[in-house]
Amino acid sequence: MKVISVEQMRELDMRTIQEFGTSGSVLMERAGIGSGKIILDYLKEIDFRHIKRFVLLAGKGNNGGDVYVIAKYLFEQCIDCTVTIYSICPLSDLKGDAKHHAEIIPDNISVEVKEKLCPDDFKKGDIIIDGLLGTGFKGKLRIPYDNWISVVNKSGLPVIAVDIPSGLNGDTGIVSEMAVKADLTITMAQPKKGLIVKHGVEYCGRIEVVDIGIPEEYVDSIENTIDLYCGKDAYSVINRTPANSHKKSLGSVLIIGGSKLYQGAPFLAGKAALRSGAGLVTVAVPKNAGILNAGIFSLITRRINDSGIGFFTKESTDEILNLVKSVDVVVVGPGISDNQSSLEMIESIMDLNMPVVFDADALNLIAKNPEILQKKPNFIFTPHPGEARRLANGFGLINFKNEDRISQAKSLQGALGGIVILKGHRTLVADKKEISINASGTPALATAGSGDVLTGILAANLALNLDLFTASCFSVYLHGLTGEITPHGIKGTIADDLIDLIPTAHKKISPFA
Repeated sequence: MKVISVEQMRELDMRTIQEFGTSGSVLMERAGIGSGKIILDYLKEIDFRHIKRFVLLAGKGNNGGDVYVIAKYLFEQCIDCTVTIYSICPLSDLKGDAKHHAEIIPDNISVEVKEKLCPDDFKKGDIIIDGLLGTGFKGKLRIPYDNWISVVNKSGLPVIAVDIPSGLNGDTGIVSEMAVKADLTITMAQPKKGLIVKHGVEYCGRIEVVDIGIPEEYVDSIENTIDLYCGKDAYSVINRTPANSHKKSLGSVLIIGGSKLYQGAPFLAGKAALRSGAGLVTVAVPKNAGILNAGIFSLITRRINDSGIGFFTKESTDEILNLVKSVDVVVVGPGISDNQSSLEMIESIMDLNMPVVFDADALNLIAKNPEILQKKPNFIFTPHPGEARRLANGFGLINFKNEDRISQAKSLQGALGGIVILKGHRTLVADKKEISINASGTPALATAGSGDVLTGILAANLALNLDLFTASCFSVYLHGLTGEITPHGIKGTIADDLIDLIPTAHKKISPFA
């Protein structure tokens, strides 16, 4: 999904109204109802005891107009919750479409005009919905917005931003003084650049996009944009599984991992690959690492000669290459440790002309020994920020630490070739020609083994013959979605839980899952 500027969004709105014939009032109604649906879906993840009242903050412009539509929708859908609007101005000050929608809200919705907010205006059980300032905000905050935003941020309550957190610049992503810190941002039609660069990454929380009916040909005419990978993009990836499918037709994966230091990682990746649709998954581990299958009986386990030391060695190479002959995708790295004994085995993988995912300590060994790298378009590298820094040091990327994440992903791709998946909040996927930023995910993914799960998901999608860039973007999105739908909460989720949530995430995306 294209990331656009504030001015480009204005142009899309104007063309849709003037050329396509959709009124501004209808666009606002779609924005508000779509936002309301997302809000209710999001709140399913929160225990009902924490949801007593919706408090919507309405500004003077169209952002405030969206709030009135949202308030009406929430009032009609949630009979057990009170809906209150705090308006920064009298309704008589509103104009156009915002005024129209403010005038038709039900009488049972309380509207209070306030010069300033105080902590007592919020209470336990409130869900705050921010519609104070839209994407057009720039410069410094004026009175009373600084007061309102400060009180919201100190409230300790869940906050949902409409279109963009108030106080955040929609183009630059810069917060000059303060901005609403949102847990969820619901943006209209297309994501704005300010949501995904600079401070936007920190202030927006999760990002959801509302389709308000902008014609696709208008969006397609916009050039030179970044891509934000959203649910709409993921939907088109999952197709009907042929009725005559069998395990080999759904792809075979080989996971090369594990050591006497790290025993669980390859099985996390292997089980994730199975849950993601791979027909056959083999896990190759060092023979003397003391690794047990842990009861995942649908995985095939192969114990590889390791010279008796519990790490892959030169003597592992022939057996590994023999296993490679019968699979479609190879993963190397989860749990192998950075023991130099594994280097020759990894070097032999470089000769393969098939999709190979380099993960975890395989990346660290490449960083220490950059001369072994062969640049091939079907290689995928999946570093987290620490591994990325080590790769940058190994390949002499001297400006890497001072670059933004988009530039870092491009720099690593230039050094490594193939595709680079730079993990972290707003994971990036970069190949030679394009770059994509992931919209899904929560801090629930910040748990040991989460990266191994992503690797397994990726391997399965590569085995299903998706092109490498599509498989990478989709896998990152699916992985992030498991973190969003976890019933265990952000603090209680572990990597093993993420694997079991993969089928549910698939079904959330597509009817063909």
